[in-house]
Amino acid sequence: MKTVRSSAFFFMMLLGLSGCAAGSQAYVPDQADASLHTPTALVETLQKAPERPYKVLAKLHASAPAGTPAAQVIALLTKRAASLGADAIIIHNESRSVPAQVQFNPSGGNYSEQPAQIMPIYSAEAIRWLPLHKPSS
Repeated sequence: MKTVRSSAFFFMMLLGLSGCAAGSQAYVPDQADASLHTPTALVETLQKAPERPYKVLAKLHASAPAGTPAAQVIALLTKRAASLGADAIIIHNESRSVPAQVQFNPSGGNYSEQPAQIMPIYSAEAIRWLPLHKPSS
């Protein structure tokens, strides 16, 4: 009886954990030491490298399941960059299209079409501004 209870408990735990993994979450690897700079409150989002001098603090990557809004993934990158003390991030859109799919519903015996969706995948460089050099007089 005890073996049946522990097996049932283990199965329920696995089922619960698999449900948590199905949400729209993004992954941002930790590639930098967050203690190097004070976290910033405002991080600019740039589409290309700025002309102003800067240094790269970290290379970040975030992706989420198809259908997740791109703004949600970019917000995660921005939040991570702020925790590293970045002044801005340079965004690179690597999103891809997931083709339309036809799925069979065995309980109803019919087919349903899932439309094509975009899987948001972004990489970014978290950057910090360098001091501007003033010409000497």
